[in-house]
Amino acid sequence: MGSICEVCGDSEFKYKCPRCLKKSCSLACSKKHKVNDDCSGIAHDPSVYVSSETLKNEDDEKHEMNVVVQRDYNFLTQMKRTVELQKRDGKSKNKRMLNMQHGGAKRPRYNENCQRVIRRGVNCLMLPKGMQRSCMNKSKWDKTLDLFVWSIEWTLFPVQGAASEPFVHVSHRIRETDSIAESMGKIIYDKCCDMYQMQRSTSTDEAQETKEDRTRNLVNSRLLFYTKWFPYNTTDVVDSRKLVRLEPSGKSIAEQFRNKTVIEFPTIFVAKQESDIPKKYTIVDELDSRETPSTAAPASDSSSSEEPAEESFKPPLPSYNTPADDSDSDSDGYDPGVTMDFLAN
Repeated sequence: MGSICEVCGDSEFKYKCPRCLKKSCSLACSKKHKVNDDCSGIAHDPSVYVSSETLKNEDDEKHEMNVVVQRDYNFLTQMKRTVELQKRDGKSKNKRMLNMQHGGAKRPRYNENCQRVIRRGVNCLMLPKGMQRSCMNKSKWDKTLDLFVWSIEWTLFPVQGAASEPFVHVSHRIRETDSIAESMGKIIYDKCCDMYQMQRSTSTDEAQETKEDRTRNLVNSRLLFYTKWFPYNTTDVVDSRKLVRLEPSGKSIAEQFRNKTVIEFPTIFVAKQESDIPKKYTIVDELDSRETPSTAAPASDSSSSEEPAEESFKPPLPSYNTPADDSDSDSDGYDPGVTMDFLAN
């Protein structure tokens, strides 16, 4: 019977030899098997090459079992189990790292130590690897363009009374030398025309509208642009409900975000009127609320041919935001340059 010990033949088997899979019922029978059959009891190394002839010879008389094949099967099963355990442990670890606490305005607070990186004069709070916003961040120094490119999250607030929800989209490879209006890609621009009933350029139709036409139209539309305000040099990753105004033209991305704090990458809010901004947000005057930076890292000249250095900090508290793309295309498929997320957690 298959369930009986193959050594003594009296009791039901409890163990199988890792090497030859012979069944035994006790330690005594296992030791006896090793002596009688000259078996080491050590499983075959799955990395060792086994010839096809050897593989065939391992079949039993009824071709019901092959020790070598069984060895490979057990190895693969064990590997699958190990991967599943690692994935489960990884998810549990990420949940512990997030450990979100809700209080006051019920804003998420991340209680793990995170890195703070100064990028081109912008105080970037970096979330733990694997978090959604961290994975979306593709900001980097682009060697081809010889300047820094950002990822930017756009949030379009609907006009008062509209039943629609805010529209959110992340654009990549936004040049630091572009203005807000110049950096807005066609996807966001088309959505603005739809949500805010913007009149397109009268000189061209939609298919022929160029980036310059879109930029000019955005400036003339007098849309309002905002970003989140954080205390300067903060390392406390609590999502802000304060907004500061941004200029749609006249100033580049680099100028407008210098000495500001972002979580991984910047978020830009768009509204037709100030009254369209949800009540949970407060508009603040940056000149009144801004702290004078004492240790700000000066932004490198964007025309420099060398990749700028980053300053990193490992504060006792958490981190967060980033942006980037040739504004005419919201595609992130083109991925040249050097990522600057090289700091160890």
